[in-house]
Amino acid sequence: HDGVPFAYTAAMTHHQDVGGMAPGSVPPNATEIYQEGIRIPPLKLRSGDQFDQTLLAMLKLNVRVTDMFMGDLNAQIAACSIGAERLQALAEKHGTDALTDMFEELLDRSEQMTRQALAEIPAGTYSYVDFLDNDGIDLDDPVRIELAVTVGDGTLHCDFTGTGPQTRGPFNAVRSGSQAAAYYAVRALTGPDIPTNGGCFRTVTLTLPEGTLVNPIEPAPVNSRTATLKRISGCIVSALQGALPERVPADGSSQLTVLMFAGRHPDGRPFIVGEFNAGGSGAGPGFDGVDVIETDASNCMNLPVEALELEAPIRIRQLALRADSGGEGQYRGGLGVVREFEFLVDDVTLTHRGERHVHPARGAHGGRDGALAESQIFRANGETETVRSKLLTTAHKGERLLLKTAGGGGYGDPSARNQDAAAEDLANGKVSADVP
Repeated sequence: HDGVPFAYTAAMTHHQDVGGMAPGSVPPNATEIYQEGIRIPPLKLRSGDQFDQTLLAMLKLNVRVTDMFMGDLNAQIAACSIGAERLQALAEKHGTDALTDMFEELLDRSEQMTRQALAEIPAGTYSYVDFLDNDGIDLDDPVRIELAVTVGDGTLHCDFTGTGPQTRGPFNAVRSGSQAAAYYAVRALTGPDIPTNGGCFRTVTLTLPEGTLVNPIEPAPVNSRTATLKRISGCIVSALQGALPERVPADGSSQLTVLMFAGRHPDGRPFIVGEFNAGGSGAGPGFDGVDVIETDASNCMNLPVEALELEAPIRIRQLALRADSGGEGQYRGGLGVVREFEFLVDDVTLTHRGERHVHPARGAHGGRDGALAESQIFRANGETETVRSKLLTTAHKGERLLLKTAGGGGYGDPSARNQDAAAEDLANGKVSADVP
């Protein structure tokens, strides 16, 4: 404003493809970052109304579906431009000095409120351990996440000493991602009444040992880090189950099965479509888990059937809640989803990035674990292929993928479940008649 920078606007989106070794740019078998897509340093894209055409040409040469990529990029540019216009309007109304004072006040207020909320948690150090199924390369080797959460004096510290070394596959979480997962956990623990901004996170510190899953050394692959970040944030919250039994639920599925489909329509047009499939959240004190919902540190939703079928030659044969997948308890864990895909053309590149195929969402206070995730591919030759959570393969016309996501953990003794709630579950098909 008046020639003086006083703020930045930013926009982030998921691009369907940014190059790399596999369509969709999330290869679960990548072993170095160079296989995952184009990398660019911060570069100026536009000066006034003039775009850097050389930079745009370079970007277009590295993606598979140029029009789709440019549409998403232009949407980001428009979002940033609108944000800048709105901030400039505020500056015209209040002046930049008053406006930046307001910014500081908002940050300071959120920090103070967060410190007060953290001070209400019993001081101490609380530990938790969980595992990713594998790293996409070594399919028989689980990946350990261990942390100790120390709360006291209105602060929270997360120490990841004991977490496994950085993986060969792409599930490594860059340092800023690990920080973001901890920030999510702080917001989940301190409640929705505090305005979310950077002031909340002044209270958080982390120990992230270098060369581990949570702080890898380049050129470690990182495209699938979201799976790790979701589990990190869940572990931080779950570590406090003993300290806050009246507030912290059982483990959620903390998984988002990512599918990428790529190939060509019958008329030769290319397609790349991403699909996200959530599981169930954990039950808590006084409430059942929520069915098929995104939890933890990400921002994705289930893709409508119509959207997928419009964009790709794929038919959805089944979409349903997954009965019996929520962990039993006085309060039942949320259900996962069943989704069945039929491929209508040959040579479809299929990326499957799942979790909770080996390590379930744990119940709390006597509640039982949620069901494990399952995926199968029914091949044209009559064979059934079991997906071991991570897979990059090719599907052909008439073949089917059957996906079942994980359920959330139950809370409390199952024998204490309200009989009316149990009868309603049975009537709604959420549990089977043979499940007590």
